[in-house]
Amino acid sequence: MTPKSSESEHNIPHVGHGSKHDFSPSLSDAQLIHTVMDNSQDTIYFKDNHSVFILNSKAHAMQFGLTDPNVLIGKSDADFYPEAFVRNALNDEKAIMKTGVPILGRIEKWEKENGDVVWFSASKYPLFDDNGAVVGTWGTSRNISALKNAEVELERVNKALALANTKLKELSVIDELSGLYNRRNFYDTLHKTAKIYARVRSRGLSATFSLILLDVDFFKKINDAYGHLTGDSAIRHIAQLLTSRTRTSDYTFRYGGDEFAVILPDTDLAGAKELAERLRVIIEKNPMHLDSEDIPITVSLGVSSYTDQIVDAMEMVQDADAKLYESKNRGRNLVT
Repeated sequence: MTPKSSESEHNIPHVGHGSKHDFSPSLSDAQLIHTVMDNSQDTIYFKDNHSVFILNSKAHAMQFGLTDPNVLIGKSDADFYPEAFVRNALNDEKAIMKTGVPILGRIEKWEKENGDVVWFSASKYPLFDDNGAVVGTWGTSRNISALKNAEVELERVNKALALANTKLKELSVIDELSGLYNRRNFYDTLHKTAKIYARVRSRGLSATFSLILLDVDFFKKINDAYGHLTGDSAIRHIAQLLTSRTRTSDYTFRYGGDEFAVILPDTDLAGAKELAERLRVIIEKNPMHLDSEDIPITVSLGVSSYTDQIVDAMEMVQDADAKLYESKNRGRNLVT
């Protein structure tokens, strides 16, 4: 029902008459309604059973750039909102008029033609006549765009923080120069791998993994002859060759300055030696290009495997390191 504009039309007694505490001055229901409709910062509207506006607050009119809320009377959401918004509102109002159950705290999104987006928190209620029949709907809505924008910004910041944390985590295990896992991660991975295979063996199963350590031959000469920037390029060159020639299940590390390591799961000593020899040949046959010059690079390699005699991660490192230096002592560019 549409509230009337005067006290006589309503034929409703003044608020407070006959009550314990009288108000002064006395206000009619119509005056109270107009006070609310003219001053509420939230939008307030009443619609008939065809979803046509029959009464609107000033804030509702101002939402559409209008100063007189009476201009809205006889119009509907379709005169102001896009199709998707109108369709959702109509569905809500049909459900309310059918069930008599209000909808509270509905979040609505108004996408304007100019690209602006307005968010509302809306509550919608059935409008009853004097006999209790539902004759329309009424509702209120609050502009929560600032809150939604803050939520979007918070989500963006949280995503940026998550990305930064992921990057920091990566940096903690990745060697910046080579892009390979770093020395600390090497030891962590090696110890974890040794524990896994120890558990497998404790169940009576045969399983092993291997380790390759390799060192660039005469790396100091490359730095002395071409400079440290070229030496850095040599590190990246070898790292790229190693990652492109090992399995996705293998782990490749920059172990030290010019030292590298490869952990080979489910690989015995013979298989590890075969791969080590393949890597040696690949590095020897792929010199680093520097301007118009090719700089030859070779490596010496030592191989160790998790066996009945070598069951400790550090023993594997010591064994592979000893074999690496054996390769160097035997003339370099060798696998031991």
